[in-house]
Amino acid sequence: MRFTAGATNVTIKDRGTALRERLRERLEGVAKLRCAEHGQPVMSVTIHARENGWFDSMWITCCEGLERRAAAIVKERC
Repeated sequence: MRFTAGATNVTIKDRGTALRERLRERLEGVAKLRCAEHGQPVMSVTIHARENGWFDSMWITCCEGLERRAAAIVKERC
């Protein structure tokens, strides 16, 4: 599934719709983030679902600090 949350492109690769629904609110919060140093938003994230409810994510951001902030919002178990 691909969609846009604010300026952020989101791709979720999973086995069903439940994960997408649980992540949508968190991803909308990530879309509001801006880097304090560069003023840039999170550009893209790809989320790969796992069977036990955890997931891996790959971020495209302007810097590591913004990536850590974004990951902290969505990294909790779904």
